[in-house]
Amino acid sequence: AVVLPPTIAVSCGDVNGIGLRCFAEALVHVAPPVRYQLAICPDMLQSCIEAYGLPGSLHDGFWIVGSHQITIDSIRSNGAALTPGQASDDVSRLAVRSLERAIGQVVRGSCDALLTLPINKHALQRIGWPYPGQTEMVAAACGPEAQHNPLMVLCTRDVRVALATVHIPLREVADAITQDLLVQRLHQLRNHLQRDLNIAHPRIAALALNPHAGDYGAIGDEDDTIVRPAIAQGNEQGIDATGPLPADGFFAFGAMADYDGILAMYHDQGLIPLKVLAQGAGVNVTAGLPIVRTSPDHGTAYDRVFSTIDARSTALAIEMAVEIVQRRNTSISAPQP
Repeated sequence: AVVLPPTIAVSCGDVNGIGLRCFAEALVHVAPPVRYQLAICPDMLQSCIEAYGLPGSLHDGFWIVGSHQITIDSIRSNGAALTPGQASDDVSRLAVRSLERAIGQVVRGSCDALLTLPINKHALQRIGWPYPGQTEMVAAACGPEAQHNPLMVLCTRDVRVALATVHIPLREVADAITQDLLVQRLHQLRNHLQRDLNIAHPRIAALALNPHAGDYGAIGDEDDTIVRPAIAQGNEQGIDATGPLPADGFFAFGAMADYDGILAMYHDQGLIPLKVLAQGAGVNVTAGLPIVRTSPDHGTAYDRVFSTIDARSTALAIEMAVEIVQRRNTSISAPQP
């Protein structure tokens, strides 16, 4: 039987930013064969091609870029006009419609994976978008069980940082960290490393919530009363996890090289060092969902719409999506013992 390359549904993101430029440039660098289905208004895409000097041309429902023939999954523009480098309510509404269409294609099984290009979350929330980020919107579309369980993993080829808590104020983090949550996150991260990355026996480092892991209670007791017991429970359930490890020394002295995955307690604790290490080439993978979703790790970058851009993050997001789809399909088709 002929095995077709996977199809990635692509949301157009905020077309006033750099997302489409990065996507077009990434196509040149992606090695695996991929089919793409881009959810966008054809007239808006034509405007982007002209305004940003994007490669290729539109022809009979396709965007032809070199050897790539990208299917245009047409959505309404509702009069949205391109305003490069500026937030726009109409363009934000277009971004939401594109997300809805692309997510739906993957949830229904019409496409194999989802690539979400960057949005302006503040601009979307200004028009009534109810989500703190795209991760939460994708999870909500996967059903009630998945809605509260997505695991955000930002990664390079070698370093993978998962977040126990994501888009919440720092003052709420300590109350949100519970033993049950951390055990759940450890299982999700272990499962992601095994199922999606083919790491048979992953080693996981769990970072401490407080400086110096609480310093024996002098700087908070959560690491002793919550984090450490959660790691012990995970160990009892077969997870190879170590911690709580003070985050500063962990990253400063290269301890991440000894682990396959890292569980950070909150957003900036894990993502600042990861993004420094990635140097613009990080990828956001949403684990713990029935569908495959990746995204570049940068935002709309309005200030760079006509400047030099770095498309490595988008290229790697495409490659990782393809690899995860192939590994999941191999796992499903493998004979059972």
